[in-house]
Amino acid sequence: MDLYKTHAVDPPEIIRERAFLLYWNQQYDDLYFPNTIVLAFFLAIGIPGNIIVIIVYQFCLHKRKGGRYFITPLAYWDLFALIITTALNLTRNTRQVIFPGTASCKLLLYFSYVSTFGSLFFLNVIAIQRFQKICRPFGKQMNVFWKRTAIGICVLFSLLLYIPVLFYYGVIEIRNGNLGNITGYQCDKLPGDSAQIQGLSIYQGVGFTITICNVMTIAALYIMITVSIVKQMKKTNKARKPSSYTTALSDVSKDHTSFTNNSCPPESSIVSQQEPKQQKTKHKSDANKAAAFRNSLMFMTISLIAFLTYLPTWTFVVIETNNPLFWKNLSTTLFYVCLTLRRLYIFNHVANPFIYGVFDVAFREEIKRLFCAK
Repeated sequence: MDLYKTHAVDPPEIIRERAFLLYWNQQYDDLYFPNTIVLAFFLAIGIPGNIIVIIVYQFCLHKRKGGRYFITPLAYWDLFALIITTALNLTRNTRQVIFPGTASCKLLLYFSYVSTFGSLFFLNVIAIQRFQKICRPFGKQMNVFWKRTAIGICVLFSLLLYIPVLFYYGVIEIRNGNLGNITGYQCDKLPGDSAQIQGLSIYQGVGFTITICNVMTIAALYIMITVSIVKQMKKTNKARKPSSYTTALSDVSKDHTSFTNNSCPPESSIVSQQEPKQQKTKHKSDANKAAAFRNSLMFMTISLIAFLTYLPTWTFVVIETNNPLFWKNLSTTLFYVCLTLRRLYIFNHVANPFIYGVFDVAFREEIKRLFCAK
């Protein structure tokens, strides 16, 4: 039945109850309105940003992928996660006590969990690939087959891991005694007996443990990557210092400037003609190494942003699990702040295009070529 329509045949009691229910929902709508603006802003910049990333990396830089292979699937995943999570939270904001159906509640929650925490599995795979590239450059590397397999495993594992969400969450009835004891319908944890509550607690504990292990693995890999990059940069800087042989050649060149017009050039001139090819090879090697370092730092930054945006969410999940009345005891201002932090994980799916713009020169050049007037 449509709550926003009344009919002449409806009894006055039903019309009154519907009016009170809409009034109750409007109170929540007004309360959540600042957060609705934040979510709309995330959508406004996140959807175009991820679409641009997909277009540039899949169609413009497809021949220059190198260490960028995972960027395109990660952008698709971020786009999907952004749409699903904002759809869930916008619906909660605007239809808090008239949530539109059990199926939509279960599916939005399920895919929100899958997309949000699945991105961490993606980042774990990327960290492993960067570790192989930087710390084990002469060992076995991920080829295209194993990269695709790893992505498939991440998707499948995420889909399977969060199936219990479909059974523990749904639309529940809540009552408001201040408005004639009317009944509202909210998307939340389903009530149950002690066994069901214990099962949910165990499931949440397992999920939390998997997430922590995932984060610790990513952190450990990037610590080793950072140490390796620092060591290699020190070696590179040391190799760039002028040797005694190069200094001697420079001195010889200065001493023989008077012979530049002679038919027999000095030895330093002969050596200098042999150097460009070696220098070109060395410069190419240094450029490839610098690109690998830059890509590793880029993915490291993405992982750090993900951790920083998920941390407040995990914190509030623990708080609200142990204190069900937590949100009702907050002042209005504090409620806005805490709710924004609680949903800050969505920003992780918005930030990545900007990170690519900072670290990837080729991405910036393509953006300028596509969108800037010549």
